[in-house]
Amino acid sequence: MKVDVLVVGLGPAGATTLNKITKLAGNDLSILGVDKRERPGFPVQCGEFMPSPEEMAILTPDVPDAKNFFTFDSKYISSRTNRISFHSPQGKIIQTPFEGYTIHRGIWNEDLLLTAEQLGAKIWRSSRVIGMENNKILISQKDGSPESVQARVIVGADGARSRIARYYGLAEKRNIEHFVYTKQHIITDIQSLKYDSTDIQMFFGSQYAPGAYAWVIPKDKNTANVGVGLRTPMSKREITVSQALENFVSKHPYVSEITEQTSIESTIGGLVPVGLPLKKTVDEQKRVILVGDSACQVVSSVGGGIPTSMVAGSIAAETIYNYTVKKGSLTEYEAKWKAQMMAMFNRAYKLRRLFDKISSGSDDQVQWYLNRLRSSDVCAVVHCQVPLKVTLGFPFIKYVNFILKKWQI
Repeated sequence: MKVDVLVVGLGPAGATTLNKITKLAGNDLSILGVDKRERPGFPVQCGEFMPSPEEMAILTPDVPDAKNFFTFDSKYISSRTNRISFHSPQGKIIQTPFEGYTIHRGIWNEDLLLTAEQLGAKIWRSSRVIGMENNKILISQKDGSPESVQARVIVGADGARSRIARYYGLAEKRNIEHFVYTKQHIITDIQSLKYDSTDIQMFFGSQYAPGAYAWVIPKDKNTANVGVGLRTPMSKREITVSQALENFVSKHPYVSEITEQTSIESTIGGLVPVGLPLKKTVDEQKRVILVGDSACQVVSSVGGGIPTSMVAGSIAAETIYNYTVKKGSLTEYEAKWKAQMMAMFNRAYKLRRLFDKISSGSDDQVQWYLNRLRSSDVCAVVHCQVPLKVTLGFPFIKYVNFILKKWQI
């Protein structure tokens, strides 16, 4: 089978790419999307939080017309929030204004694909890429029969363990410290008066989220995404992500109270890349492009990937259309996404490295550092800005850590 464009993986990055390339090309190109799930986008494997268009304009000032680009139809918005509260290991709470909303990510994802199908794209559900043969992708379909697909352009949007990246030599060997294991419950029937559906809650502590953070993200007045993330080196393999989630729900003073006598609607897990993006995300000779988690295009300080996937997918679609129809170059993709997002990725990675340094010891050590942050500092961090005091103090953290350890802090 021959197609012009093959998109492998139909989460936010792949669905955005497929939707936009179909809109641009109409019937000029044959387009095929492939996903291992029967219902791409479900189950939802993220917290579903999106900064508001105004906040995204601050976070990504180089994205053209960012406010309009990141505006969602109201039917996809389940809850609006106006604040983020950071909970330290010892219970100190630092709050900062930050507008955003929780989206019905699965429904939004599904609608992107349905629109693409209506415009002529083909989608193979419950289908997996199983190999590569003579420059063709082998795909096992729902009925189990393999199909060989040859494409003019291949888009790898198949996640952190991307087979497409590996098959085409774009994958990089990365230490496990650059990946976060996550697990999340969707909790319903919340009745606690302490639960605030306008407030994003983020939690730190080795018992719940070693090397990362845990969260309570409101979906509505009685429902929330409650989850944890951990990185294996920081957990020292003493706790699994399942155990961390159980600790979080049953032992954390705030979370255990708001989840008391509630119901678990569903539970999902995932793997999030939190390093810098891959050095090479396109190979024009092999005619392959990587988008989203496959390219590690994630805001590493928070693990956010929906907005960056939207940007990368949109740029990928425009580039592929120009390449196939107007004889442009695929290398334009990498130049454009870097121009629009690389500065933010670099700042986020610097913040993640900072967190690694301050959280390398005990929870008391983390608490000591957090006690020195003001609301304005936290506001800067959530906007992927590094506060001046942090920039000046960064080279001395290892010495401070030595002293804190000696003092048994």
